[in-house]
This record gives sequence, structure tokens and C-alpha cells, in this order.
Amino acid sequence: MPAALKDIAFALMGWVCTPLALGATWAVVRLWTRVRTARPRWRVVGRIAAVLLGLLATVLLAAGVYGLWVRYRPQPSALVRPLHPGIEYQRFSRRAPRPIVVHVTRVDLGTPGLEFVLTPVETGGCLSAKTTSSFLSDHDVDLAINTQFFYTCPDEPRAEGFAVGQRQRPVGVYAVGGTSVVRQPWLGNTIYIAADGSISLYDPPEVIHHAFTGRHRLVEDGRALQPDDSFVAPRLAVGFDQARTTMTFALVDGRQRGYSEGLRLSEMATLLVELGVHDAIELDGGGSATMVTRGDDGGPTVLNAPIHTRIPGRERPVANHLGIRVAR
Repeated sequence: MPAALKDIAFALMGWVCTPLALGATWAVVRLWTRVRTARPRWRVVGRIAAVLLGLLATVLLAAGVYGLWVRYRPQPSALVRPLHPGIEYQRFSRRAPRPIVVHVTRVDLGTPGLEFVLTPVETGGCLSAKTTSSFLSDHDVDLAINTQFFYTCPDEPRAEGFAVGQRQRPVGVYAVGGTSVVRQPWLGNTIYIAADGSISLYDPPEVIHHAFTGRHRLVEDGRALQPDDSFVAPRLAVGFDQARTTMTFALVDGRQRGYSEGLRLSEMATLLVELGVHDAIELDGGGSATMVTRGDDGGPTVLNAPIHTRIPGRERPVANHLGIRVAR
């Protein structure tokens, strides 16, 4: 559906369903008041009708509130705050070139006790899909993002959309703790993490500890590149400063009209340079783009507004994740 028609649909949903819900609620109150003095036979019929009308009012109200929230919710305020030792979070909004909400997490790679955690290896090169929040909880990490593009494994029954537990295969090189899951390179844009935590881009070290792969190269030697992808969509990228001492994750929410509509890849590259990134690659964006931190209660707190099956705030189960844990 074209974006303009989606705007109209959500606006109509809000402005039509909400008054209908209020009218139905008023009718329920009137009907319930009248059946109290009706004959016993009509009292039962009236109460059943009131309950059904009440359910209809609830559905209409939910649809109306959802439509108004999706179409008219305001962008969040700017924010900079530490999440955990060595991990800082920044959020800001813009209205040009279109409405966007940007989430940036910077990780000081020299932080004592810093550890990288990737989705564990499973047999056959396929991994069981889970949400980023579930990954964070299961592995007790402080920060988690989705990483690689993926596809459903050939022997996996096709599920509607993406399902938790569905077996998926990452695209590109993927290794965990020295064990390779996928060895086939993809565009050569792989990040390698040695056992001592040192980072290398594109060129594998002699001994590979962890590895995960992105798609397009967005920034090279501090210069924004122009990848061949002109779609406006949610975007996720990972980058580094020139000295490889800071790891930056940048996520732009998208597909949410008036709130955050997303960026083209060339626009994402320009944003990364603005953020001080020297080299960066694209990770899986779209409905997969999710950034989660461990909250004060120890549970997952989603930092961005992911969108899956056109529902803002809903996380998509994906193949693999990258987590960062700081010794506590």
C-alpha cells in the first residue's frame, strides 16, 4: 500500500473508530440501565446484547487508539546517557530529509571486563530464531543488537512471516568461539573479533574467534560511500573510529509515518560520518533492526521502535545477535 494511503487509513481508523467506540459505550450504559427494570425474559436478552456491544466498543476503542498513536505520536526528546560501564547511548530526532529517530550506542573497547557474546553454534549452520530481547535475557548481556541478514533453512517448513524457533541461516561468514557456522563470504564485509577482543575488518586474522558479516560497506577511511540501495527503510550499521578503540552502533527507525520513516543507505552513510565513524558496514535493517539494553530491573529494555508485521514496537525473531557484556 502506498505511504499516502497508509496515512489516510490510520487517520480514518483513529478518527472513525474512536467516536464509534464512545457511542457504543454510551449505548451499553443506557441498555444496561434499562434491562434492570425489564421483564426477566428481556433482562437476559438485554444483558447478552450489552455484553456483545461492550466487546464491540472495546475493539473499536483499541483500533481507534492504535490508529491515532501510529499516525500522530510525537518523536521522542533528545537524550544522552550511560547505559553501563563503557557503553553510552544517544537518541535524537530530525524532520529532514524526512522524520527520523536515531539511536546511537558507543562502546569503549578498552573497558575492563568487556566481552562479546554471539548466538551459539547449532548443527548444520542453522540457528533457531529469537527476538533480541530474548537473546539479551538468555545470555545475560548488557547490550544486544541483531546482526546478519538471513534466510530460512531449506529443510525448515515455511512459517507465516518469522516465527520464534524457526531455523534460519545467516548470510556471510559467521563464527562463534573459534567454531565456524557459515564460511561462505558475502561482499567481503565481515568483522572479526580475536580472543583478546581486538577487532579487524574485512581481512581475517590467522585465528578467528568471533566473526559476523554485514552487507554493504557504508564508510571507508572516513568517507561516506554510495551503496546501490535507494529504498527508504529502517537501518542498522556498526562502525569504528580510526584507532579501533570505539565501536559504534547506529540504528534509524523506519516505516512509521510522521514518527520515523527511515533512510536511504547513502543517507545512512552520511549520518555515520557525521557521528565520527571512520569505517562502517550495514547490518540487517528493515523489520529486523532492534537495539536492546539490560534495564535497571535486570530485564530487557528495547531502546528503539522496531516494526515487525507493520506493528510498531513488535520485535522480529531473527537468526543471530551480537551481545556485549561488562563484568559486574
